[in-house]
Amino acid sequence: MAPDPDDVDAGYPDPDDPHWRQLTLRETAFWYGLAGVTYLAASVVEKGLLNWVIGPVWLVAVVWFGPLLADRLRGRGRRVDGGPG
Repeated sequence: MAPDPDDVDAGYPDPDDPHWRQLTLRETAFWYGLAGVTYLAASVVEKGLLNWVIGPVWLVAVVWFGPLLADRLRGRGRRVDGGPG
């Protein structure tokens, strides 16, 4: 079924969904900073990483999956079935 064109929130996660959490500004800055520092450190070791494809992929992977993994390790992640952590 196609999304309703009049629904301005179509395609955006519902903030009331228990499986979704928005990062704070401090958390966002941390993850972007960590992505940049780890990319530069890895590039010092392996010069082949310095290119226009791997850099953005690295940044997106760290910023996207880092908080998910951190929440899962801290026990804040939820299972899809709605069970505890």
